[in-house]
Amino acid sequence: MKKIVLILGMVLPNLMGAQVAKDSTKSKVETDFYIGVSFNANQSLNLNQKLRNGNLPEMRDVTPELTFGLNFLGEKYSGDLELGTSFLENKKGDNTLKYLGLNSRARFNYNLIHKPKVTLATGLSLAYQTNRYDLYSNNNSTDLNVLAPELNSGHVNLENRMFYVGPTATVYLFKKSSFKLRLNLGYDFALTRGKYRSEYGSITNNIRENGNNRFVFGIAFM
Repeated sequence: MKKIVLILGMVLPNLMGAQVAKDSTKSKVETDFYIGVSFNANQSLNLNQKLRNGNLPEMRDVTPELTFGLNFLGEKYSGDLELGTSFLENKKGDNTLKYLGLNSRARFNYNLIHKPKVTLATGLSLAYQTNRYDLYSNNNSTDLNVLAPELNSGHVNLENRMFYVGPTATVYLFKKSSFKLRLNLGYDFALTRGKYRSEYGSITNNIRENGNNRFVFGIAFM
């Protein structure tokens, strides 16, 4: 009897340790920092109609975005937390439009296919974006002896904020290599009003950007 108890005392801890290791392997979540580039496509920006009417430089339909963040990849679920920034400059005639965008995004996916080398997942994306537009005349000059704001013009500043929700699809490739690749494709529904405001005064005849949805395509290197 003592021998049986001794054998069980030696074997059971090993079995329990193996089971815990097995369970931890199943529930293991891989985390990776990444950097990438994203492209936001929106062909129906209401601001562009206003710019077009004034024969002014417009926003391009596709805006590139530099992204970086933290990716999570588990057995059944995956996702990421992402920050992005975009900058565009467009000139037309004697005027220039400069755009700066700051974007934060969270994705949560369910893994439809999860293999050692590839994972295919679909889920939901939430994004919050701040947009800044500066429109100015290239021929504008400033006299340092006459700095009164009411005597200087030639610059229009606009800002708005947007909240997006939409479906997303993610593909992880080359997971076993040192060159991991992730592809994202999504469609964002613009939910907030997106009314414009200015740092330098009030805006009349304002417009909204709610309902102006966009396609999103991204590549990330982990």
